[in-house]
Amino acid sequence: MNSEDVKATGAQPQGTVPVENISNTTTASESTRTPFERAADSAREQAVDAAEAFRRGEFMSEATVDAEASADDRLIGMLAYIIPVLLPVIVLLSESSQKRPFQRYHAVQSLGLSIVFAMLSLAVTIGTAIIQIVPVIGWLVGVLMLCLTPIAMLMVVIAMFYYGYQAYQGKRFAIPGLTSFLRDQKWV
Repeated sequence: MNSEDVKATGAQPQGTVPVENISNTTTASESTRTPFERAADSAREQAVDAAEAFRRGEFMSEATVDAEASADDRLIGMLAYIIPVLLPVIVLLSESSQKRPFQRYHAVQSLGLSIVFAMLSLAVTIGTAIIQIVPVIGWLVGVLMLCLTPIAMLMVVIAMFYYGYQAYQGKRFAIPGLTSFLRDQKWV
């Protein structure tokens, strides 16, 4: 019996075992997935959303004006971005941070953004140091990084001033990717 006979009659040749198509039954349901798998999927979704937002030119989303933010709250919110690590830590360690959610929100977000920028800087520095081991390519990458580093630092400063200005306007906004992560961790 050849394969065309099997297709035409639907009969199985002697000595073979029928096989069922079991597609789409191997995906795990939400209840059987591990916490690591759920966290990885959540991080993947957040990264895709953040990449799409940046591609559209959105540096913030969900911007709403907080009517309860006083002038002092707005000033501290702005300074949290202008003085990135020191002021957010002071705000978060102060006793009044629980009473002033606007200040706390921007302090946590500014601290998270500072950590992201520091980690990116560290990764680029380590990557450049490793590549510089290769004689000619390493020198070219070193010169390239020497030229691009001031531009990247200027972009970081502009971003921090922009977010500080938005905080001074009394806005609570979401930085794509970062704020959703902070909310998932229950920090914001």
